[in-house]
Amino acid sequence: MIMGVSFGRGVFFHNRRVLACAEVKRGVIHVWAEPITPKTLGKIWWRVLLSLPWPYQLFHLAVLLYLFFPVYGELNPLWLVLYAAGFHFIFPRRLKQFHGAEHKVFSYNGTKRLEAIQEIKQASIVNSGCSTNYVTYFFVSFLLALLFLPLGWSVLCGALGVVAGSLGQTYRPGWMKPFFRLSGFLQRHVTTMEPDQIHLETAIRSYQMFEHYRGKSA
Repeated sequence: MIMGVSFGRGVFFHNRRVLACAEVKRGVIHVWAEPITPKTLGKIWWRVLLSLPWPYQLFHLAVLLYLFFPVYGELNPLWLVLYAAGFHFIFPRRLKQFHGAEHKVFSYNGTKRLEAIQEIKQASIVNSGCSTNYVTYFFVSFLLALLFLPLGWSVLCGALGVVAGSLGQTYRPGWMKPFFRLSGFLQRHVTTMEPDQIHLETAIRSYQMFEHYRGKSA
């Protein structure tokens, strides 16, 4: 099963054994691939965090400092859970464009190649396996629970909603259709943006590197 992860400079494609990356540095696309190890996972998080614009990094640093040096009382960690879950909704523009490019590569049914970039550009920006689905499950369950329950129990209901949604995504019963429609709406208008040429080319080259390295290591 192939999965994708977008970040502020590029796109990862991976399965359980292999990870490939294409990232833009000073206007040039660089590609690499390697087996998945703890070191590889560290590379992913390092790139995800450092590719965020400086206001995001400054805010995250301020939160981290507040956790260790609280000024006006301790920060309820549940708010950090809500922030992490809702981060999809405040992606910076460039990340949204790489996210959109990743989705279009997944949606395109032909061979993923640079020569087909215009056809890939026309592919759907909605991905049925996107993590926006899980964010949707969480917040629908959380907000409904918050009408009747305190914050802690509402967060727990949000987590249970993710579990139920994950099972529903596997078996796709009819009652899940409104969730899929809501997630599709959010993907089109909130968590992705139409990619430019550089974003599409980066996503295509990442996918090609993944396919090449997976075949080479098989």
